[in-house]
Amino acid sequence: MGMRLRSSRWGSSGIVAVILVASTACASSGAPAPGVDTTPARDVAAAPKASSAAPVTPTAAKVKTRTSGCNTDANYEICFSSPAAKGGSDPAVVRRFVEIFNAAGAGDSLRIAMFRWDIPVTTKALVAAQKRGAHVEIVADADMTTKPAGRAVMAQIESGDPAPGNVVVCKGSCLPWRGRGPAPPSQDVNHLKYLLADIGGRRSVITSSSNFEGRQYSQVNSLARVYDDAFYDFGLQYFQRLRAQSWTVGGVTWKDAQKRYQGPPPAMVYPRRSDLVLNTLKQVHCAKGMKTVDILVAVIQRYDIRAQIGRLWNEGCKMRIVTTRDLIENWLQSPFRLPNGQRVDINDNVVRTIVAHDKVYAIHAKVGGKERYLVLTGTSNTTCGGLLYNDEMMLRLDGQWAFKTYVAHVTDAFRHAHQSRESVVPVQARCR
Repeated sequence: MGMRLRSSRWGSSGIVAVILVASTACASSGAPAPGVDTTPARDVAAAPKASSAAPVTPTAAKVKTRTSGCNTDANYEICFSSPAAKGGSDPAVVRRFVEIFNAAGAGDSLRIAMFRWDIPVTTKALVAAQKRGAHVEIVADADMTTKPAGRAVMAQIESGDPAPGNVVVCKGSCLPWRGRGPAPPSQDVNHLKYLLADIGGRRSVITSSSNFEGRQYSQVNSLARVYDDAFYDFGLQYFQRLRAQSWTVGGVTWKDAQKRYQGPPPAMVYPRRSDLVLNTLKQVHCAKGMKTVDILVAVIQRYDIRAQIGRLWNEGCKMRIVTTRDLIENWLQSPFRLPNGQRVDINDNVVRTIVAHDKVYAIHAKVGGKERYLVLTGTSNTTCGGLLYNDEMMLRLDGQWAFKTYVAHVTDAFRHAHQSRESVVPVQARCR
């Protein structure tokens, strides 16, 4: 009844894969070196064991956005952490995962793809759900096998199910690359923080910026949950391909066109060549009364994305940009030229740094010629690895409620952020 380990070769990398879904990629996010859970378990374990898995839609016309905790509207649930407002540690996002696990029982299912895992309370909650009768599957990066907590959750989930193979571990990304090798440093990983939950007959897709690591409590993070059967079905087909380490399952092969969900909500899964973030930004233009572009992304290293940000700045968009590294801040705010030769010099005061792991673009502008409110979020940093070499998911949430909710989150992070304390401007490697 041991966990299933599988090998295969993929893409131009020729890298051998093994199968869990968690990874080594957060080195690319600017996070500190891996650590242990330093937050007392009671901070997260205090979540009610019978917490409802379904959100309750607010009845008041105006409800103040929780920048630490969860917000709900119709089929969306959005949760945030704000460590700076909570004395440096905020388990709110991880706590919501625990509440979801606590709500699952007989007849329910939890399928999770996770990058890293060292928080004991999440292990306890997931194992308890399985003991209550929930079907549990894990796809993880091989990094989980290097940590006692990671090995423990894999062993307990595998031994708790009479059918073998509900734990799959990937060495490197589970799915074939879409870029030329070698992969950039610290990439080629399963970078997902991804949960498919079927609880009480309601099916939802959860994506997050937060791993199950104690150090995440000190980082700004978010979680987006979407209740939608068709989106769940798409997410399940992606999960099956992660498990199989192949884009072909049941005789059906996904090319890049099939890695896109038309929506709502529009979404893309990776590795792939084209990108939801770039495709969206190319359609954005600022105009009178619609010129907000708020960005809270841990790591931005792609020249094509910086060019779009620069174009929007030159168009007069009202911007706030928050990253997790001083050097990334410097790279974005230092003068550069667009492909057409136009000079860009983003005001240093609108670019700041905070300890963050988030991935958020909140936009109110003309998109495709029409006024729109939208948010891009998910698991991927804006890097070559996040596009071409890692397992990732990004989605777009449309509407004023989602936009205003995420803007409150960006505002909170921007308020607690600081100006770069370094003078070096890095040169980023280009995507291949």
